[in-house]
Parts: sequence; C-alpha cells; structure tokens
Amino acid sequence: MIFDQNEGTKRWDNNAEPWHRFFGEKDLNRCDLLDPIILEVLGDIKGKHILDAGCGDGYLSRKLASRGALVTAVEISQKMLDFAILEQKKSPLLINYYQSDCSSMPFLADSSFDITVTNNVIQDVADYKGAFKEFSRLMKPGGMYLHIENHPCFTTPVLGWEKNGRGEKLFRKVDYYFDRSPFLVAWGPKSGMEPSVNWHRTLGDIMNSLIACNFRIAQVIEPEPPYSWRINHPECMDAARIPDFIVLVCKRD
Repeated sequence: MIFDQNEGTKRWDNNAEPWHRFFGEKDLNRCDLLDPIILEVLGDIKGKHILDAGCGDGYLSRKLASRGALVTAVEISQKMLDFAILEQKKSPLLINYYQSDCSSMPFLADSSFDITVTNNVIQDVADYKGAFKEFSRLMKPGGMYLHIENHPCFTTPVLGWEKNGRGEKLFRKVDYYFDRSPFLVAWGPKSGMEPSVNWHRTLGDIMNSLIACNFRIAQVIEPEPPYSWRINHPECMDAARIPDFIVLVCKRD
C-alpha cells in the first residue's frame, strides 16, 4: 500500500477519539517531558502571536493561550479539530482554529507570527519542505520556530528492542535510516488507536531544509526523562537509554 497525506489524515480522524481520551494533555511524554521544555524555551509569551501548526486536539494551544499568548491553531484532521473546538466552547480562550494542511496556509498573512510550534507534527506531514517554507513566510524576522518530532535517528522504518532469552531489553534496533518511504507506526494495544503514518527523514534532511528556508538552528535539545519517572513511572525509563524526541530551536533570519 502506498501511503499519502490523505491516508495519514484519515488515520488521525479515526484515532481522534482515543487520542483525546488517553493522550493530549494526559500524555506523560507531553506534560512531564516536552511541555516543560517548550514553556522554558518560549519564556514570557504574553501578547505574542503564536502559530500552533498541527494542533491536534488543541491541548498545547490552550496551555499557551492560558499564559497570555494570542494563538492561531491549524489542524488537518477535522475530527481532531472538533475536539479542540469542543474544549474551546467549554473554556473560551484567545485561540483561532483553522482546518488545513500546514504545508499550505494561504489564509494567514506574511510575517504575522512571533513564534511557530510544531509539537510532534512534521513526521505526519508528507510535504515537510512545503511546511517549512510556509513557516518561514509567516514568521516575523527574528521570530522563533520550535520544531519537535520523534527523533529521526531512532524512529526509522525498522525499529524495536532486541531482547535476551529472559525478555530483557538489550539494545534498540534501528535500520533503513536512509529510506525516506512512509511507514506505519503502531500504538500500544490498550490505546485503541490504529497505526499512524510516519514520514521518515534523516536528521540532515530536516536541518538542511530548515536552513534552506532561512532558519538558523540556535539550540538542539534531546529530552531526558525527569527523575520522578524513576519512582513514579519506571515503565517509561527506556527514554533514559535513547532519546525518543528531538527539539530544534530555530530563529528566522
């Protein structure tokens, strides 16, 4: 089967309800690991115009708006966006929602954002170079683009843990790093989610494409789990062996 953006979006439509119920603001990888980094890097965002590109169910948009940001949120999956709008009706904040592919947002004006964030989005976008071009167009000079994704060095088309005879994890297996073909990523059996489509690119692909779109990479962060996980969430401590995510802090030249 050949996976395209339509197939990827359809799968996120199908996954919207379990994602909103089990993940989003409830996901430890977000609330404990990534969100503290996002908020620290962004600093004081009161009055800042922020684009949350690929906002999902809007959990991060709400978190940013609650800190005084003026948020524009774009999401390609209508069913994910429905949950964001539902939460907006429950607790109104300064968030404008749009349904669109983040590689083409002609309804947004040039140089209109201080900050753009993609929080685990680009691996779900077929036209990632188009998305970077759009972010560059929409950003004010000197603005910040915060790029967060599954670490491309460890999320490859072939991956998994090699185990010994006792079932203990020995090392992470990664292979076909230079295969840019989209592939399916399975979620946990208890999540109720079907596999989603992941577009793999090398780390060089991502960084060089950002540079080509007038972004300067100012900082690279490979998040390590908080100490509290050792006690409260030992099942998550694989993240202390290899980084699951990478955060690129970029400035628009």
